[in-house]
Amino acid sequence: MTATLTPAAPAPAPLVPEAPAIRKKSFLKRLPNASVLIGTAWLVTLTVLTVLASYFPSTVPFIRAYDTKMKVNGHTGSYKLGPGWTAWFGTGKSSEDIFARCIYAAKATLLIGVGATLFGLIIGGFLGVVSGYFRGWTDRVSSIITDCLLSIPPLLLALILVLRLDDLKNVYSWLGWCTRLWQIMLTLGLVAVAPFARIVRAQTLTLREREFVTAARSLGASRSRIIFRELLPNLVPAMVTVAFTGLGILVGAEAGLAFLGLGVERPQTWGKMIDVARDNIDKAWWATTMPCLMLFLTVLSFNLLGDELARRFDIREAAV
Repeated sequence: MTATLTPAAPAPAPLVPEAPAIRKKSFLKRLPNASVLIGTAWLVTLTVLTVLASYFPSTVPFIRAYDTKMKVNGHTGSYKLGPGWTAWFGTGKSSEDIFARCIYAAKATLLIGVGATLFGLIIGGFLGVVSGYFRGWTDRVSSIITDCLLSIPPLLLALILVLRLDDLKNVYSWLGWCTRLWQIMLTLGLVAVAPFARIVRAQTLTLREREFVTAARSLGASRSRIIFRELLPNLVPAMVTVAFTGLGILVGAEAGLAFLGLGVERPQTWGKMIDVARDNIDKAWWATTMPCLMLFLTVLSFNLLGDELARRFDIREAAV
């Protein structure tokens, strides 16, 4: 009896791996878009020019000194020179160079914005982490504090605090350090505490139930170790994202306070420059428009960076 051998079925052709295409697509997805690059370039350029003009003026001769008066035909005057090669942004009420004043104003504006953001993020972040992790009465007390802060309109709260700090400084001599710049910085920082605390609390509630926190708790890790070694490193992306978004909002809020007459007098911020020149916009549009443009581009850049970080880290709660 003979056995009939059937030919073996041909082996299937090996599939061509598509990993390189996937990696290429993922790499392209991680690249920031052009608007983010432009926003970053704007913020870096503005910061560098401000630092150089404030501390190393000889390195930027095209930025005039803060008190320089521009003369036209040997005389000074209000708004005598429009934007041009002599004065890029024109001259102001006291014949000052608007471009130079805008650069110096960036120092005060960014100091207030960054200082208020750090203050709100530290205090609000502490409240958010503590309330989100411990829950119970700690969460209730923290919620009462944030609800009280959120129940008052932010602009009204800022106005009350700045005016009250002015009165206290006149009564108590030890508050002499609290200049208008510090008043606005602390006030806006307090206004930012509640939104930051809400966002950090939401992130903490999500992370406290994750496996790595449960594993650390089951191994006997202390609460402080879990908070500082497990939770905080994972909260950093959300906090940085919220900081950039909140920074743009606080810079705009400072301009609003300055527009209402509570701005820093020297060096003037962009909001104060807008407030001083707004009554003459019909004859010197540049004195108001140029600070507005600087403010707009800066706030837009911070918002673009915040949106990019929120997309990169998938932070859906990153909104103040």
